[in-house]
Amino acid sequence: MTPATGATGPVIVGIDGSEPGFRALRHALREAEWRDVSLHAVHVLDVSPAVLHLEGDRTVNTRELAESDRARIWELAEPILEDTKAEVVRVERDGNPGKTLIAYCDEAAASLLVVGPRGRGRVGRWLLGSTADQAVKTATCDVLVVKPDADV
Repeated sequence: MTPATGATGPVIVGIDGSEPGFRALRHALREAEWRDVSLHAVHVLDVSPAVLHLEGDRTVNTRELAESDRARIWELAEPILEDTKAEVVRVERDGNPGKTLIAYCDEAAASLLVVGPRGRGRVGRWLLGSTADQAVKTATCDVLVVKPDADV
């Protein structure tokens, strides 16, 4: 089996630190290797800036918390990313995850977008997450939603 003719754009995968997101990352790496294209791992922060003043003169900045979370996600993704033959491009963006991921696919001329069925939100198991749903409905490239129990 060989990749479709003309599928030369990168494989894009959205990562959010969830287990379905890491499952999608592993699958996306296999797709990138099979297609002989680069993999762009995209993490999108959706944070409203705020400073919280807590008791005991403690102050928490939501942006700093989100950046710390982002660093942890890349740290957890590293063992997966280092075990590939494909060129890996790490991308960090801010905004609405679905819209930002889809816009990046257009910018990068992606051949495939890989997402998990749901991320870290509170959506029930039986529903497609908002990012996956938005990608399936509006992305201009092919979209692969990796099943939660996919063995990749």
